[in-house]
Amino acid sequence: MTLLRRLPATLPAIAMALSLPVAAEAARIAPAGASASSTYPDEEGISYDASKATDGKLSTSWVEGDQGAGLGAYLDIDLGGAHHVKSVKVWGGMQYSNDYWKRGNRPKELEIDFSDGSKQSFTMTDDMKGQEIVLPAAKDTSSIRVKLKSVYDGTTWLDTGISEVQVFDDGAPDRVPIVKATASTTLPADADGSYDPMNVSDGLSDSMWCEGNKTGDGTGEWLQVNFAGPTAVSSMTLINGIGTSLPFWMKANRAGAATLTFSDGSTADVTLKNAMLPQTVTFPAKTTSSVKISFSAITRGKEFNDLCISEAYFPE
Repeated sequence: MTLLRRLPATLPAIAMALSLPVAAEAARIAPAGASASSTYPDEEGISYDASKATDGKLSTSWVEGDQGAGLGAYLDIDLGGAHHVKSVKVWGGMQYSNDYWKRGNRPKELEIDFSDGSKQSFTMTDDMKGQEIVLPAAKDTSSIRVKLKSVYDGTTWLDTGISEVQVFDDGAPDRVPIVKATASTTLPADADGSYDPMNVSDGLSDSMWCEGNKTGDGTGEWLQVNFAGPTAVSSMTLINGIGTSLPFWMKANRAGAATLTFSDGSTADVTLKNAMLPQTVTFPAKTTSSVKISFSAITRGKEFNDLCISEAYFPE
């Protein structure tokens, strides 16, 4: 099954991978804004402006608008004040689908500029996944500039895109870091990418875990997340179903209820809303090193008989 969970199938002719985990003590910074040296013009109602690289979706991308491959073009991200930045994570290329990622240029060498004038260079591998740039030493900065220095050539278009950028500092994270995720079954990767269980912890609303049972609707399937060690938790936040957009959300199955099983064997039952927006459910506080989420009720989608969860995390 191809979910085609992202943008409309016809994109203008411009032109999953498992994400690497961020260190447990890192906190993602919510950007205050983004701008760019150039942007490919809107076509057919689709925008490629700088904000698309910080919107929490892989299906949208910033694409530079220079002649040629865009070497020297840059993306500026306003961090909304001074931060002690430890790492930057970049999803290079147009990760709308495997096909579009291959057809457009992808960043190879990037230069990260900081507000004090210092710089850090990084060479990306040519892989359709998030890649973490860990700084040799944390930088005090109020912005970062991501500059294209060289690219991997696409098969069709000269333009270079970046799908998403996340920036992390050494503040306390707002969620318990997940070091491992497993599931009862997983839908095989397809033209849209991976449905790996770790997708539920990447901070992206349009990457997801989907169960892979060909005969069931998701009832009885489970997703388990593991923490670095015993951790106190009392709530869980989910994006239930496909979080890309309402039309895609309506296509696949969503969870209506679940049982949480903790590492000591105790359980808690939770009811889940049939809603696309993030929702938080509470339960009696537990100290646990893992949570197994077993789904006991399902709302059917209009097109695909597969349960999908876009995000599942436990607030600190």
